[in-house]
Amino acid sequence: MKNESRKLVLGRLWPLLNQHWFKIGLVLLVLYAVLSKDLSLNISIEEPGTPAVQPKEELQSTRQNRRETLTDNGINTAQTTSRFDFLPSWGDNPDAKLILLLEQTEETDVRKFIKRFSHVAEAEQEKYGIPASIILAQSLLHSMAGQHPAAERGNNYFLLECTDDWQGQTQDGEKSQCLRRYDNAWMSFRDHSLFLTTGNNRQLRRLNGASFQDWAVGIQESTFQGNEELAKQLVRVIQEFGLDQFDG
Repeated sequence: MKNESRKLVLGRLWPLLNQHWFKIGLVLLVLYAVLSKDLSLNISIEEPGTPAVQPKEELQSTRQNRRETLTDNGINTAQTTSRFDFLPSWGDNPDAKLILLLEQTEETDVRKFIKRFSHVAEAEQEKYGIPASIILAQSLLHSMAGQHPAAERGNNYFLLECTDDWQGQTQDGEKSQCLRRYDNAWMSFRDHSLFLTTGNNRQLRRLNGASFQDWAVGIQESTFQGNEELAKQLVRVIQEFGLDQFDG
């Protein structure tokens, strides 16, 4: 009796299955996908020790991790391990801002900057007599190896300010400061050479052929920025990265 009932049921279901097999199969696939996704989610949630998403903090680069809170003068007040052995001597001197910001720049970025502009600096030395090491050191300091906003926005790699006779483009600097703006990096390096050898700084031309140490002192005593620590900073950067190799 049971066998006859079973045959009767199968006899009625088989035509339906044969007619709608595609729809039934599609429904089964959807159910399988939903159940599999739910199972995977449960396993991910319950698995101990490994978060589903890596915290953003762990993805920070070494450079970002080294950057601590800055004071109003832009000086890092946190204790960091510096690759400059002279760094602690700067203390809270506001003139140390440039060297401290450069110290927080990844060394790989500094090396890339030197490789990119070493030939430009050598060409400027040949034309104007300024040591290539001085040009590279000053551009590194003032542009943070090209990462200062004035360099990124307006190709100003020396933070040259606008003067009364400046007829070129301008951009805003810190505290409403007017900075020069250039179409490309080469124009910035050429204007820097002209700035150091003409006008109020034309006396620096007497240093043609002098050492980079003498040039560092001469630039500090010129009308450039008024940084009383600039000569020491330039010499240290040159020594740290061996920039005097480009002086020929």
